[in-house]
Formats: sequence, C-alpha cells, structure tokens
Amino acid sequence: QGNINLQTISRRQSAGDEKSAAAGNAQAGPQSSVGDGVFFVENPNLPGVLICYRSKEERAANPERLNLDRRRLTSCPLLEGEERVRLLNYQNNLITQIENVQNLPNLIFLDLYNNNIRRIAGLSSCSSLRVLMLGKNQVARIEGLENLNRLDVLDLHSNRVSTVQGMDNLHELRVLNLAGNQLTSITGLDGLDHLTELNLRRNSIVEVQPLDGHTLLQRLFLSNNCLASLSSLVSLACNRSIMELALDSNPVSSESNYRQFVVDHMPQLRHLDLRRVTEDERRQAAVVMKREEEKAALALRKEQATENRLTTIKHAEQAFMQMERGATITSPSAGLIEMGDDSTLSIY
Repeated sequence: QGNINLQTISRRQSAGDEKSAAAGNAQAGPQSSVGDGVFFVENPNLPGVLICYRSKEERAANPERLNLDRRRLTSCPLLEGEERVRLLNYQNNLITQIENVQNLPNLIFLDLYNNNIRRIAGLSSCSSLRVLMLGKNQVARIEGLENLNRLDVLDLHSNRVSTVQGMDNLHELRVLNLAGNQLTSITGLDGLDHLTELNLRRNSIVEVQPLDGHTLLQRLFLSNNCLASLSSLVSLACNRSIMELALDSNPVSSESNYRQFVVDHMPQLRHLDLRRVTEDERRQAAVVMKREEEKAALALRKEQATENRLTTIKHAEQAFMQMERGATITSPSAGLIEMGDDSTLSIY
C-alpha cells in the first residue's frame, strides 16, 4: 500500500453515505478548474470522446493521484500518460458507465461515488484494484467483479441491489458496504472468508441468517431494517467474532429486554448501537435473562398442564358418553384416564 492507507480512505469515502448529490443538478460538459493543471480536449479521431491531460507540474506534484471530482463529466475520459496513477477520483459527476481504465496498470483505488452508473462493467483489466467506491449510483446487480480477486473494499451503498451475488471470487474482501439498497435477507456471502466489516443499514431485511462461517467478521451494521422479534436475532449468537453490532431503528429494538437479550447471547460484544457494553451491564443482562428464562419455563409448564387437563376432561367425557349408551369396554385399558402431574379432574 506504500503511503496510501486504503482503510482510512475507504471510511472517509463511505462517510459520504449521507452527503447531498451536489453534482446531480450540474449541467453537462467537462470543466477544468482554473489553475489546477487539468485539461480536457476532444479526441480528433473519435468525436465525442474526451482526452484528459495534466500539466507537467501537476503530474510531478501528484504522480499517483488524479482528482476529477465535480467536472460535469458524462463519461470517463481517456487518460494520457497516467500509467503511474494509483488513486483515481470521479466523484460527483454524471458518468453513466465505467470505461477507459484499461491503461492504468497500477490503479488500486477507483472512486465513482455519486454518478449515474447502472451496471458494473469495464473492470476486467483492473486486477490490481483494492478499493472500489460505487456508492450513490443506480446499480441493480452485483456483477463484473470476476477479475478483482485482490479487492479489499467494496462500497455499493445507496444503489438498487436486491440480491447479494457475483462476489464468489472476492476472497480478500474485508469491507463490504451495501447500506441503502433493497435487500430482504443476508445471503450470498459465501466465500468472503476475510470479511471483517459488513454494513447493511437501511435495507428491508426481515431475518438474519447464520454468519458463523465468517470467523473474522468484527463489525456488523443492521440499523433501519425490518427485524421484528428477538428470535430473529438468535442466529447472530453463532458468530463469536462480532465485536460491534448496530440494530437500532429496527422494530425489535423496542422490545422489552432487547439490549439484555443481545448482550447475554453475544458475550464477546463490546459495542451495541454505538454504546459500549460494560462488564456490569453484562452481569445484569445475565441476571435478567435468567429470570426471563425461568418465567418462560413456568409459563410453558402451565400451558402444558392446561393442555393435559383439557385432554383428560375430553377423555372422561368420551368414556362417560360410552357408558351412557351402554357400550361394552372390551379392553382393560380402554377406559383408562391418564392424569398429568399438575392436572385435576372433577365430574359433576
């Protein structure tokens, strides 16, 4: 990574989750910032295709970084003489497809946040890519990532994804952001063995499938979904590596003893809903949940006793009706009435 901290940059870019799309209302047409040494010209051999140049001074000052943020671009221009570029920023433009990145052999960070991209394609030559930022676009399907087997961070927040798929080969992926999409379940994560952070905020998830296979997962964000019952959270207890969990703004977070339930079932947890879990809270949660389990066990015994009593009464009524009709009981046990431990029977 050299002097470039991928994790720090990815978090800073993901913070754009809540930013306004200032470029959304921009007029079409590339724009060169005065004095920044970046210029656009139309390719004389390919009408409508732009070429991006930098001055020698600008390229010497930032040989590995190229910032084309807020340039009113509708397409990715051809980049002349930029083989050394490692970080390429296309944030806040009007780009509709990914293209012209095939001549960037050292590219490790590609930022296309807040554009109009509908399909992930054109990345087959970017085998060195480590961070791909596609938040706030119009992507409906995860695809076109087959050759990105070194990808470390994938940000697809605020798109239109309804199914998690197309990531089977991303074995080195550590950070996945799918917040603000259209997911209803957590599936399709098989093979992401190095995943440490998963952001699924602001979806429509109703059930959490077991994540016990993701033994490195430490941070899981499920705020603002549709998890409605404590039982829907039980599968989370299978994962013993999660240290930070967010479930706020789900219906289940309004349940009584919600926090105690989660803390008791996940003893390794350090933060829940942005609040630190203390040892005192952990002990109190254990006491509360033990009391709740005893109450539930007592309620179950009473329910079973009631069912036994009703069954006994029903059998007694049947036996009584047989005797009234003068029926002959041929088996010694045919009229036997079994009584439960807590059952009583009164026939008037």
